Amino acid sequence: MIDNKWLSGQGTLLCGILNVTPDSFSDGGKYTSVDAALQQARKLIQEGAQILDIGGESTRPRPGSHYVEIQEEIDRVVPVIKAIRKESDVLISVDTWKSQVAAAALEAGADIVNDITGFLGDPKMAAVVAEHEASAVLMFNPVMARPHHPSSTIFPRFGFEPVFSEQELQQMAQEPIQDLMWTFFDRSLAIAKAAGIQTDRIMLDPGIGFGLTKRENLLLLQELGTIHQKGYPIFLGVSRKRFVVNIIEEAGFETDPATETGFWNRDLASSHLTSIAASQGVEVVRVHDIPLHKMAASLGQAIFQAQEAADTNLKQYK
Repeated sequence: MIDNKWLSGQGTLLCGILNVTPDSFSDGGKYTSVDAALQQARKLIQEGAQILDIGGESTRPRPGSHYVEIQEEIDRVVPVIKAIRKESDVLISVDTWKSQVAAAALEAGADIVNDITGFLGDPKMAAVVAEHEASAVLMFNPVMARPHHPSSTIFPRFGFEPVFSEQELQQMAQEPIQDLMWTFFDRSLAIAKAAGIQTDRIMLDPGIGFGLTKRENLLLLQELGTIHQKGYPIFLGVSRKRFVVNIIEEAGFETDPATETGFWNRDLASSHLTSIAASQGVEVVRVHDIPLHKMAASLGQAIFQAQEAADTNLKQYK
């Protein structure tokens, strides 16, 4: 378990992505065996990851992703978590919205449940987190809040049952994206409170890249401060998101991941957003390339902590 008090003294933490899926958009199929996943986990930790986020179901837009049965998802993530836990005390997050998967992962040694449905996808999830005294990441899921939006219909369905009535969906469809985020979070946080989950064990994720237009992604990145103002740490995932690629593509940069330059540019562009996030005090960034984002976070964190910086003059630099 991690809490807000502990997070506040850590700077911006790097959460390394470890997808043990055959179909994730970026690295699907690379780490489907326990040995391959363990090797990647070791690499991420050695490079500086303080958290590993392990996922057994792809959330990429269709076509290419599909619902994974509960037992199959458990079979993907639990052996990897157990293998990592045998040799490391690194914080482990399980990326799932299914309560049975979360329970199995927590019992195997995971510390955090990263729920992209914000406790709305499975009515039993909050109780599982509370029972295990785990920490949780609650994500604003625009796909669930606006299922009929053109940016949402390309995604798979999240959650077992619809959680908003048609009347609620009609009202929410008219809300500015910043207001919609808090309409969603209010529902998620009410469920967490009812389950007895302490506020200081909750992080909020603004859901960048899920069912949003490019403009909406950018607007939510401008709204990060409102999450802090309400007293919650931020868990941010912008690594290799399509809107980031689109921005640098429009600026004339190579973005084809099949080319060495294009692959590098995706991560380099993503790392710039990590630097901006760290300069605003974001607590956790979920990333693919640890070394690039480690450097970016150190620069952003220096800006955030400017008042504490030494007044080193030019002659004193090493």
